[in-house]
Amino acid sequence: MCLKLGKTTPATVADHKVAHRGDEALFFDPDNLDSLCKPCHDGAKQQLEKSGTLRGCDVDGIPLDEGHHWNVGRRS
Repeated sequence: MCLKLGKTTPATVADHKVAHRGDEALFFDPDNLDSLCKPCHDGAKQQLEKSGTLRGCDVDGIPLDEGHHWNVGRRS
């Protein structure tokens, strides 16, 4: 089951909660793994890890990236 979607979707990828960045202990730590389907794994979380920014907006048009200059001081 994909933990992100919270529904019965085949989980095909073991996602690292904290990016291991080559740290073998973190890579193999079972407490650092989540079960995700491939679309969830390859989506926004991976984009954020690779680029440092999260693209997209919420329903009000506010950028999802907490570091976006529109969000400075807006969200806690």
